[in-house]
This record gives sequence, C-alpha cells and structure tokens, in this order.
Amino acid sequence: MNSNTDAGRKPPPSTPSPSPSMVLQAPALPPSVHHAPSTMATPAANTSTPSFNSTESICDTKKGKYITAESDETGIAVNDSRNAHLSRPLLLCAMVAALSSINYGWVIGSVNIPALVIEECSSGPETWKNGFPSCIPMSSTLWGLVVGLTALGAWAGSMYSGKIADWIGRKRTLMYNNVFFVAGALLCGTATSIAQLAVGRFVSGIGCGFAANIVSTYNSEAATTKSRGFLGGFQQLMILVGLFLSQVVSIGLSDAPLWRVLFSLSAALAIIQSGLLFMIPESPKFLATKQRYDESRSALQKLRGNLDITLEFEELVALLDAGSGNASVPKPSLWQILSGKTEVDLRHLVFCVLFLMLSQQWSGAKGVMFYSTEILSATFHLSDSEIKHIPSIAQLLTLGIGAIGAVAVVIGMSVLDKVGRRTVLIVSSLATAICAALI
Repeated sequence: MNSNTDAGRKPPPSTPSPSPSMVLQAPALPPSVHHAPSTMATPAANTSTPSFNSTESICDTKKGKYITAESDETGIAVNDSRNAHLSRPLLLCAMVAALSSINYGWVIGSVNIPALVIEECSSGPETWKNGFPSCIPMSSTLWGLVVGLTALGAWAGSMYSGKIADWIGRKRTLMYNNVFFVAGALLCGTATSIAQLAVGRFVSGIGCGFAANIVSTYNSEAATTKSRGFLGGFQQLMILVGLFLSQVVSIGLSDAPLWRVLFSLSAALAIIQSGLLFMIPESPKFLATKQRYDESRSALQKLRGNLDITLEFEELVALLDAGSGNASVPKPSLWQILSGKTEVDLRHLVFCVLFLMLSQQWSGAKGVMFYSTEILSATFHLSDSEIKHIPSIAQLLTLGIGAIGAVAVVIGMSVLDKVGRRTVLIVSSLATAICAALI
C-alpha cells in the first residue's frame, strides 16, 4: 500500500487503518501471541484489489498468501472461521474423541444379552476349561448389584474428571482414561469369581464417568458456533452406537466362553483410540487458559482447516481475559446456592439441571440398557429352551431398542438448531410419557 507522503494530510475516510480494534473491541493480546494480518484490508492503488465494502482480504496460512473472499449477509467473511459449519478436520477430531463414548456404550450394553448365560448358566452346566469357568452362577439380585457397580464407578470418575482435565488437558485425560477401560475389560474378561467381575465393572465404570464429561468438554470447545448443536448431541449418539454395536456382536459372542471375548473387546477399542489421540490437537481453549497462545492458535488452525482464525482466536483470548478478572471472587458454597444467598439467584437454574438429569434416570432408560434381555424374557414367559436359542426373541427386541435409540438421537441432532432445545425437550418428554403409559 502506498504511504501518504504529506504529513499534514489526513487519510481519506474510505481507507481506515487495518486495526483489530475496528472489528473487535477486546483487550490486547499478550506479547507472545503473534497476530496474523488483519482481515480488514486497505484498498491499494492496484485496480484489481476489491473495494473495502464488498470483500475482505484473508490470509491463507498454508500457502502464505492472501486470497479474497466475499462477505455473507452478516458481514463476516466467508473464509472467516467464525462463519464455518462442521468441517472435515473438526468432525474427524470429534470422532476420535468420541471413541471413548462408543466404549462407554459398549461397557453398558455388553452385559445385557449374555446375562442369563453368565449368571444362570443357561447354555449348560458350569464347566472349567484352561482355568476359567464357563459361567459365574449368582442370584438375579446379586447380578444386578454387580452390573450396577458400573454406575457407581461412573459417579466416581465424573467427580474428579473435570479437575484432572483442567490440570493436564482434555486430550491427555482421554488418553490416560483408557487405562481404566483396558483394566476393567481384562478383569471382566478373565473373571473367575463374582468379586473379580464386580471389580472389573467398577473400574470400567470409572472410565465411563471420565468419558461422559471429557468428550463433551473437548467437542464443545473445539466446535464452531454453527456446529455446536450437532456436536452437542454427538456424544449421546456415539454412546448409543457403542451400545448397539455391543448388542449386535453379543449375538455371536454371548455363548460360553465367548462372552469373555465380548468383554475384552473394550480394551482393544481403548488401545486403538490411544493411538489415534496422538493425531488430534488439544483443546484451543485449554491451551489458552494455560497462556500457551502459540500452541492454542496452532490447535485452532488444525481444527478449522484452511479458514482464517485471526478474529476467532482474538475473541477466544479476549473472553478468557475478561473471565480472569473474576477469578479472585470467591465461589459460593452449595448451601448459598440452594438458599438463594448469591448475588444472582441460581436456584431456578440448579433445579432445571437437576430435574433434567434425574428425569433421564426416572425414565428407566438405563435399566432397559442393562437388563432388557431378562425383562423381556420374563415378559414373554420364554422357556429354558427358548432362552438357550440364540438369538431369542428377547435378544432381537433388545437390538431393536438400541437401533431405535440411535435413530432418535440422529433426528434430534438434525432439528436441534432449527427448532430449539426447549422444543425438542418437550416433544421427547411427551413421547416418553406416552410410551411409559402404554407399557
């Protein structure tokens, strides 16, 4: 751009200075942050340069040169990452992180179909081969307690997952969490007693608790504004995919002693994910909170592909800087929140969150995931010979329940950003109430 040689002449109004403050009123970035060229380009003398009002100049970070992109109706450049939808790099990274969710679903669903084979030795009397029993006889009550230890382990894992993820990062937490999946799978796959099977279920549950928290955190921090609704439901979809896959595989691996292989496959999935995690970036937000700004910018660029991330990155840092100003304010206690003794009354929000979480459990969905084969076998009064026949009607209906759940999540994800969260929640709650009344 040609400079103005007349010191007394003011620049014309149509050629503003390309300052980041023109497009974002935010605190200055730390010195360690290297700014990319501003997206507000000043018209040059060359007549081929587009006018300021119609286009913006975007930096292609891979080719090291500028390209021209039209603005949309909001005034944001098409190549601006803030205007992006779900990109291929973002989807691939979300899928790698969501492998933990698939493993979560696998742990939940893998005990369902082979339940009668393990606890009641329905495939034949207990025999020992190579040091392992063909089944582990126990009462239905004790089996329910053993299986339910997964939920207790998940509670323990979710309690500490957030603090650990804020300490070592989302990606490393997912990687280390696979130790629980591997250990739990090996304990269950080699179980010779009720106690060992119970410990294995508890350890696997810890992995489920970590996965439930960290996968959603990573995907929400990696998502663009326009893909947040889709990725918000992505975790639940992957849980149901894992649940459905485990039940499909269970049809062929529910007999003795193949149910041990079924449990052990969770370890294989965890090992595969551990290798793939080396190929995805850490959460840009986490890196920025640790003031690792260069790494944060690089991670955001990998998630956005060839799009220009300058303004999105500046907004991220500005938001964190604004939030750091409130770091010295003490957090209210649980009693202060529940009694309404906070600066802003949070009781309504807390009640809504607690009610939504509890309503998911009250719906009985988790019970169906764990025990549907036994419930349906009793409902249809299946004889011993019918139960031994694989697949039985109860097992086939269990597959149908898993498939319907996955389809329902896909439908919800597709309409979530169009009709709103509240509408989807109301419709799904009404449908659940109607189905429960019919049952």
